[in-house]
Amino acid sequence: MLTDRHADLAAGRFGLGEGATLSGPTARGLQGLVWRLQTSGGVFALKELLIRVEEEPMRVNADFTAAAVAEGVAAPVSVPTTDGDLLAELDGAQVRVYEWVDLREPDIGLDPTVIGRTVAAIHRAGVPTTGDVDPWYAEPVGELAWRELVGAVGRAGAPFAPALAAMLDEILALEALIRPPVDLRVCHRDLWADNLRVAADGRVCVIDWDDAGPAGPSHEVAMVLSEFCTGLDGRVDAQRARALHESYVSAGGPGRVTDAGDFSMVIAVTGHITAKHLGNWVSGEPGERRGSEAGIAEFLERALTREAIDALVAAVQD
Repeated sequence: MLTDRHADLAAGRFGLGEGATLSGPTARGLQGLVWRLQTSGGVFALKELLIRVEEEPMRVNADFTAAAVAEGVAAPVSVPTTDGDLLAELDGAQVRVYEWVDLREPDIGLDPTVIGRTVAAIHRAGVPTTGDVDPWYAEPVGELAWRELVGAVGRAGAPFAPALAAMLDEILALEALIRPPVDLRVCHRDLWADNLRVAADGRVCVIDWDDAGPAGPSHEVAMVLSEFCTGLDGRVDAQRARALHESYVSAGGPGRVTDAGDFSMVIAVTGHITAKHLGNWVSGEPGERRGSEAGIAEFLERALTREAIDALVAAVQD
């Protein structure tokens, strides 16, 4: 956790001004915490990285963000250190700094045509690549790992264990749909409602570009469809799905959702996220399990199903 000392160190290292104060964290993720840093030079987002990263991938992602901004995407700009680096070591913490954007709460009901245009602009900005795709985005957790996790939480008496066990057959059937992405280009790879949000000025703003990398644009569009075109009860809104996909295509997006295999990314990512939460729950102390339980509950309540995937495919093919 960062302290006022880190605020002063960040202000000096990134040349942000005097009188630094830190509040938050204002957002938490599996890989980092975001703090609000205010100085005489303005307000900034200070990201504390929980999983250490290298400078070069962050430069690639910053360039990708800048290219997307040039395509009309609203996104917070990275602030370099006084030496021109993106990352800094501050008293044991690895951090990045961005301009601050006031954001409204996440909303899966955002205008689907705006979402479609925004994702199309991101994909226009992403350069084609032959880089390796991280297994997190393209490979299943696997039957053996799932069965071990289900057994572990059951033996530990987890309150969600029965619901998870009841879903196991569907989870494995979904993972059987996963196929490798094609037509790779640099994609955002984290376009959930937490990261595609309305700013205080009314613009749709895309944040958290740190996970950008090689992916199939068709797979990312399908992931966005699953997030913004299914309700909290998991039911598909075919009209929203059709509007989002048509807007994406009309805006020059290169991806196309044509069959269930295009949902490989969302199946893989939600599986890996949930598996991580389950592992953390099993190994964590009772007081540390709340965050994991929240992530597991979200997976169970909004679980993607083969039926929902078929409905989304049918909607965009009409």
